[in-house]
Amino acid sequence: MSAPAKPEDLLDPEHFPDDLKWVPAHYKLHPTDPVYLLLAWHWRRVKQSEDTLKAAIVEMKKALDDRIAHVTNAADTVAGVSDALAEVQVSLDEKPAELEAQLDAKLSKPVADAVTRLQALEKSLAPLARNFQTALRRQILATFLAGITVGVLASVILLLA
Repeated sequence: MSAPAKPEDLLDPEHFPDDLKWVPAHYKLHPTDPVYLLLAWHWRRVKQSEDTLKAAIVEMKKALDDRIAHVTNAADTVAGVSDALAEVQVSLDEKPAELEAQLDAKLSKPVADAVTRLQALEKSLAPLARNFQTALRRQILATFLAGITVGVLASVILLLA
């Protein structure tokens, strides 16, 4: 989080974004006017919340990229096991039942390991999905509250104008 704003920073209209610089000039607001100070303070708070949201989005993207890499590796493993099982099936069709039993004994452990890893992956992805849903709800709530705040401030400004 950034350092608290200095009063002289809030009074400088050059710190406003381009789309807000016209407000003090148009309404001839003096930097000591409370509306001017409220506008500057609100802009600084909105900017800080945007930075926080950007950081959270970057974190979420990194976490999702890591999970996608894990899922891709698991999918490759499953594809490899599927190919191996297809080859085994062809061999089993050509071999006697005795050889079939021997191969089943040898392949049961890798298949069981792959199934175990897939189940572990499924369990590890469940909290990520919940975290993603929670983050999405928080983002929607933050947007909603920001909209309400801007609406209330606009109403107050209109009532005082």
